[in-house]
Amino acid sequence: MFKTLTKLLPALTLILASVPLSAFAQSVEERLQGLIPGVTPDLIKESPVDGLYEVRYGTQIFYASADGQYVLQGNLVEMATRTNLTELSRTAARKAVIDGQDESRMVVYAPKGETKHVITVFTDADCTFCRRMHAEMDELNEQGIKVRYLLFPRTGVDSPSYRKAVGVWCANDRNHAMDEAKLGKDIPTRNCDNPVQAHMQLGEQVGVQGTPAIILEGGEMLPGYRPVNELVAILEQVKNGR
Repeated sequence: MFKTLTKLLPALTLILASVPLSAFAQSVEERLQGLIPGVTPDLIKESPVDGLYEVRYGTQIFYASADGQYVLQGNLVEMATRTNLTELSRTAARKAVIDGQDESRMVVYAPKGETKHVITVFTDADCTFCRRMHAEMDELNEQGIKVRYLLFPRTGVDSPSYRKAVGVWCANDRNHAMDEAKLGKDIPTRNCDNPVQAHMQLGEQVGVQGTPAIILEGGEMLPGYRPVNELVAILEQVKNGR
């Protein structure tokens, strides 16, 4: 669905109307509801640029002119501070999406002592760098980092990686099954109610393009593997900067 939104951007120029903000927002929602059945913008608000409005679907963001003649997608940067305003909005949206997830529907590795940081990681059991990150799990936990896994088999539904992800979730001991999968061991094929496809859709929603994809507590996303020391430094820097 979110990939479809990007493809529909050219068509949006034909359906936006020249009306005040409140009516503009209502008009856009009503018209997009007809264009994309069952989908309405999560947010429509004025941008810092006069006459330009931010329209948000999950973490997908585009801008529309007040007269409805122009729609664009890209980064809006405040040059005085070099601040990427679009990424700030995207980060806030990503945080809201992740905060809305039930931790009981994740595979969680928690520190035995104090939890200083929480990261949510989209992972694939067959991904080389995901395995490298998982090999450092004890060290991550020792640093007070709770790791919450969301299952994101990159090869898609019904692939071997997908079946492995389902097998991990359906195992009696999910953490042990995940440990085994990350070592390249065979995981018994099992079927049960599972969130794997929901996790995949969630990853698409927040813009995951590869694994591991690390989501910080503030909604920031770190694509790719980061060594423990580097990750700890980033987490502390982001925490102190908030």
